[in-house]
Amino acid sequence: MRLIGSMSLMRLGLMLAFCCLLPLATVTAQTDKNPKKAAQKVVKEPVMQRVGMFGFAVSFKDSVVCLTEIQTLDSAYIEPAHGFLHDRSLYSLQLQMYLESKGYKNAICTVLFDKKPHKLNRAMRKIRKKFEHDASFRIKEVPVSEFRFKAEEYRPVILEEETTEAAETTKAAETTKAAETTETPVTPATP
Repeated sequence: MRLIGSMSLMRLGLMLAFCCLLPLATVTAQTDKNPKKAAQKVVKEPVMQRVGMFGFAVSFKDSVVCLTEIQTLDSAYIEPAHGFLHDRSLYSLQLQMYLESKGYKNAICTVLFDKKPHKLNRAMRKIRKKFEHDASFRIKEVPVSEFRFKAEEYRPVILEEETTEAAETTKAAETTKAAETTETPVTPATP
């Protein structure tokens, strides 16, 4: 009876594994059908829009939390497919470099943004409320007169050239490798 029970458990496990892996296999099969189309897929360029943003920085080594005032950027680029701020990390880096120049090292910086000011105010109130009620943190305001976000320049990403360059590099490497293997080896003469 135990053998039959363990066999049925093994079958059940195999069936579950098969059912879980089958959808993954079909998804990869569908995406791999035409790799040329995937490489030539047109990426929509970000759209320049007016957004509001503020920066938030916290460090695990310090009890100070830095908040910038809400600022408006007229020339921020928003990706139309997802609504993300293009090059968000560069805005965080601007804040991090400013704080490091003021002696606030090891800060983890993030930038929150939105096109609608009331949503941005709500997010700022939520963060402020979280840290005001905790006595172990001090909130330091960074006024606009000391720090202001600068709009980042948009640089389009060209995927087609990268894929053709990579293909040419791979093809050149294959031809040199083939040329090396076709040479006849020199055998040493026996005395």
